[in-house]
Amino acid sequence: MNPHHATCKLLAAALLLVPTACHRPTHTEARAEAQQRWSEVRGRVKVQLARQQFDRGQFADVVRTIEEAIALDPSCADAYTLLAKSNLELAKPATAEQAVLAAWQAGLDTPDLHYLAGVILEQRDQLEPALSQYEKAREMNDANADYFIAQVECLVALGRAAEALKLVDENADRFDDQASVAILGARIAAMLGDTDDAIRRYQHPSVVLTDPRRTSGLAAQELGLLLAHAGRCTEAVRTLRPMVDDSVNSTADTGAIRRGLAACYLTLDEPALARAVLADYAREHSDDVASQVLLARSAIPAGDFLTALRAIDLARQRAPNDHDIGLLLATTLWRRGDARSAESVLIDLLADDPYDVDAWCLLGEVLQSTDRAEEAREVFERALAIEPDSRWAAQAKRSAERLAPPPPSVETSPAPQKLSKPQIAPASR
Repeated sequence: MNPHHATCKLLAAALLLVPTACHRPTHTEARAEAQQRWSEVRGRVKVQLARQQFDRGQFADVVRTIEEAIALDPSCADAYTLLAKSNLELAKPATAEQAVLAAWQAGLDTPDLHYLAGVILEQRDQLEPALSQYEKAREMNDANADYFIAQVECLVALGRAAEALKLVDENADRFDDQASVAILGARIAAMLGDTDDAIRRYQHPSVVLTDPRRTSGLAAQELGLLLAHAGRCTEAVRTLRPMVDDSVNSTADTGAIRRGLAACYLTLDEPALARAVLADYAREHSDDVASQVLLARSAIPAGDFLTALRAIDLARQRAPNDHDIGLLLATTLWRRGDARSAESVLIDLLADDPYDVDAWCLLGEVLQSTDRAEEAREVFERALAIEPDSRWAAQAKRSAERLAPPPPSVETSPAPQKLSKPQIAPASR
């Protein structure tokens, strides 16, 4: 073989092994690539700075920094996410939406972008589209608790609470260590009226072991109030009392906690403790009708009728037609020794509601305390005609019968003059 030909073949084979794409870039191309890499680095630095600004609540600064970052590197999805979040914090949902759309137009698609799109839609009360965006975010990352909570809360907002609670239970193992998910399930259960289930969920280990200065402070308040509502007063006091002695959560509703504690103390026959919990608070919040009523109830057993009447007066100024407050006023007047005024209040109450068994029974007690046993017996009979199972009426009627003289015949039985105002016919109700 001709040596020259052999050399040519070897050179040809060597050239075939050299990748055509690995040509040496020109000076201009190399400079452009270096400039692009440098811009990307600068963009990432600015995104990091923007994150720090966001954590400090400097949302306007974040917007300026991120706009510079996107100009340097328009391919960074985190930049668009931060831009949208900051505009939402600045109450600019339309601008936030523009950031999300710009990211999608740039070919970027992340679960955070779908989540933010859902938030924007939900703020506009477009709940079905918002739910769809939350579901897309979860399809891309089903381990993110924020996406899951948003989906569940959106279902609740759509009136699908039972479906939302089922979703929580189906994902219980996935979010077993997330106190926020357990608390959300408890709130939904309470909303659906299942108090026992709600209490059980609030007692989940993830809630109990959470830092009490954060999520579980509010959860403890909600649990305590549920326990009080369920009549589990000893447990309620154990849960709520520390929140009065040492407020650990700035979001706690002090009024609700004190009212719940006071109601439980009254149920546990500890009116002095109820009064101590409420006294200062009720004085500072004269417009809190429920607190004034509880303060009055706690003052009566101690014979502090002045405090009780003052609290009742404040309550009646804001709820003048409240029937229960009227009963409390009558009770206070009677216990104070003013039977005539108590009787007058009760007659007025019965004129408005002639089927109020408690008002009839209290009127009977007032009459009996003024040696009008026969009138009292008739009043208790009226109460029993309305509610045959009333233990108060039945026991008081027996007491009145022991004190009253034998009743005259039906033909000569007089109708008590002072009971003529509330005209009723209990049997025909």
